[in-house]
Amino acid sequence: MKTFIKVTFVILFGLIQALKPESVVHPLVFTSFSNNLDSILIAIVREFKYPVGIAFRDLSSDEKFLYNEKEIFPTASSIKIEILIHLFKEYERGNINVYENIPVNFRIGGSGILQYFNQSELNLSYYNLSVLMIQQSDNTATNILINKLGMENINNEIVKWGLKNTKLQRVMMDFEARKAGKENISTPEDKLKLLEMIYHQTLLPDSLNNEAIKILSIPKNSPLKNEIKEEFSLASKGGELDDVRCEMGIFYFKHFNYILVVMTKNLPDSNLGDELIRKVSHEVYRYMQRKYGENFK
Repeated sequence: MKTFIKVTFVILFGLIQALKPESVVHPLVFTSFSNNLDSILIAIVREFKYPVGIAFRDLSSDEKFLYNEKEIFPTASSIKIEILIHLFKEYERGNINVYENIPVNFRIGGSGILQYFNQSELNLSYYNLSVLMIQQSDNTATNILINKLGMENINNEIVKWGLKNTKLQRVMMDFEARKAGKENISTPEDKLKLLEMIYHQTLLPDSLNNEAIKILSIPKNSPLKNEIKEEFSLASKGGELDDVRCEMGIFYFKHFNYILVVMTKNLPDSNLGDELIRKVSHEVYRYMQRKYGENFK
């Protein structure tokens, strides 16, 4: 009976929205979710005037919430997760020594600290460059790794992982390429699948997978965690451009783990994306606390 009422509500709600002038009805997918969280998240995304996609999975019960999960979004710096995993795949195959020091002799603007270093005698390992790429979102480090690994090789690897709508098409800060339509892209569905594979250690051997998670878990600013006071670990990466904001990560709590992906685009101000991500993450966390009997603070 509850399932019948729930399905009837969703159908009626969609019909009402379709009758409104100039309305856009976004596809919704629910799987064993409480009506309370459904209604809260739907209210949040419907108040948001710009394209948004969400993919959530409870890693204990396999429950999920999907919204525009197949829509393609620019990834901004969140494509750096794929670069990190491919780097370790190449190390596993013996094609690169991630601990080899190489000269850092060029700089790229935007995010990251390497652009400010005196590079006359600067040498860093590929491992340390990957740390800077993830924690600092360092564009200089990222472009060095892309040049070393090869953009085509990275994309071929992404295809092998079954990520059908994810593609690296330009290096960082190449705005001419972006104007020409060469954007780094993915979907919430692909990003969820990638993080699930990292969580379940299906892409790398345990030791290398743990290294990747360790790097992704180095503390960094993220609206995913701004409203969460409980102690936890977050293996994540976000991305931001003037009109794009996305965040995604694996949440490790004492009594539950989950994955949350939130992607936006076509924003007049990326701060709007920050606020949306903060709200969505907060409500998902509250739901998980209620579900697993933790005292919400």
